[in-house]
Amino acid sequence: MLAQELLDLYGLVMGFLAGGVTTMIYYNPAGLDCSWNVLWRSNLTHQPQIVWQNGNPCPDLYNQFNGDILVLACLSPGSMGELHLRNLASSLRHLMAVPVLVEVVAQDRKALASEYLSICLHRHLLNVELYFRDHQKSLILYSYQAFPHFRLIQRSLSDILKTQIFGNKLGNLRGHRLRVLPDLSPPNTFDYRDERGQLQVAGYLWDFIVTYASQRNASLEVIRPGWRPGGAADSTYMLELTRNGTMDFGLTTAFITKRNVNLLHQYTYPILFSSWCTMLPVEKPIPKDDLFGRIMCPGAVVLLLAILLLGYLAFACMDSVRNCAWLRILPRLMALILLTTSTAQLLSLLISPPPHKRIENFDDLLSSSVRILGMSNEFYDMDGVFRAKYAAAFHLISDPDELYELRNHFNSSWAYTIALIKWHVIEQQQHYFSRPLFRLSTDLCFNDYVPTSFVLAPDSIYYESLKDFTLSAAQAGLMKHWIAKSFYDMVASGRMDIRDYSEQVVQQPLSMVDLRHTWLIFGAAIAVASGVFLLELSLFHVNVFLNSI
Repeated sequence: MLAQELLDLYGLVMGFLAGGVTTMIYYNPAGLDCSWNVLWRSNLTHQPQIVWQNGNPCPDLYNQFNGDILVLACLSPGSMGELHLRNLASSLRHLMAVPVLVEVVAQDRKALASEYLSICLHRHLLNVELYFRDHQKSLILYSYQAFPHFRLIQRSLSDILKTQIFGNKLGNLRGHRLRVLPDLSPPNTFDYRDERGQLQVAGYLWDFIVTYASQRNASLEVIRPGWRPGGAADSTYMLELTRNGTMDFGLTTAFITKRNVNLLHQYTYPILFSSWCTMLPVEKPIPKDDLFGRIMCPGAVVLLLAILLLGYLAFACMDSVRNCAWLRILPRLMALILLTTSTAQLLSLLISPPPHKRIENFDDLLSSSVRILGMSNEFYDMDGVFRAKYAAAFHLISDPDELYELRNHFNSSWAYTIALIKWHVIEQQQHYFSRPLFRLSTDLCFNDYVPTSFVLAPDSIYYESLKDFTLSAAQAGLMKHWIAKSFYDMVASGRMDIRDYSEQVVQQPLSMVDLRHTWLIFGAAIAVASGVFLLELSLFHVNVFLNSI
């Protein structure tokens, strides 16, 4: 027969199950006689239930369940109970946010509760409530306050009935310092000196984490380790630092793709969806000497010459046509129309010359003179078939600073790989140009609408809290606001100049080089005319010579 307090406690459990928990796990590795043994066969049968009586850890449990589970654990005091608790924590890898209700088969001991809950804190199990089966007067539930340091909390069942059994331990971090490492890659994050000469950080990821910390009553500590050569833009370095506990968050955007899916639990819930595409130089106008070839196509020239020849023969052979005054002006009228039309077409092309053929796909890029300046490590992460086919379209370097320098100063000698988020800043900056220098080609993308996250520690206790904040920020439109704001932050901090990098287009008079095709046609016509003249002259002298014999 169970005491009334235990019945009330399990009534709270039933209410918690109604809130969305779908599966219950009964963990009793030592086969102890716990109070819930009486209940699970009859009272909670409407929930999917798993009775786990094996003391060995099950590290792949997260592959079979999501977070909608509740664990009821029955542990013994002493070293064996500690071992079973550690095995349970190892089994809940990547499921650290699940609620755990622990019953210890022993007399109520505050020191033992503190010892067990310290293990839970060390193993990142936050939602843990513990009680002793053999309590003396009233049932006491033990939990702990994780921030700013460990503190044991004791609550009676009457206190819990007024609140809830599993409280939110991340709602108030009480000034706890969150260690963050910015990637210093605008517009994600960047540093600058304020008016007092102190180093500050800005960027849309920084705004994100500052707002999160402020909402959770936490403070931020910027970690500034020395970068490895070429490692400033790579999340691999940040993964190492979060894995060894140096920092809590790595503020750099990382695409969640097949190549890093095995590290999924070291990334936050996607904060946005982005694409990785190509930033192409805007096609330049064709040279002036090529404009003359666009006035009339070769087929039209041949057709026109044929019409002129037929018209001349018609006029030469038909006396009635040759004697008609109004028909005699027809060739001159047609020549005038042709001349004015060609002149108008030429002036239109000179005023607004058409650009070179637009690059629409990677095959066009391969056949053009434009090459993509990219990072070697990014290129070798691409599909092998793609690399084999389009390797000639890339110029690879290993220094990210060189790429950023050329791209940020709008060097149009190259095309560049760029994330969609960073393109928004480039696009905003080009609004102040007399003409845009680059365009984003969505037809030359390497990844489309890929989930984008930043780095956090494995099994981080902040994952669920960050997920809730991410969804709220996206719903409120804050992410779009912070991304747009990052451009103006860069300008205000001096990291970006509002200047026109485009060259002013000055109308120049036609030079001899611009008329190259005209001179070639003129020279060809003179050569043909001279050849015909020499041929006629030769025939004349040949006839004179033959007649004199």
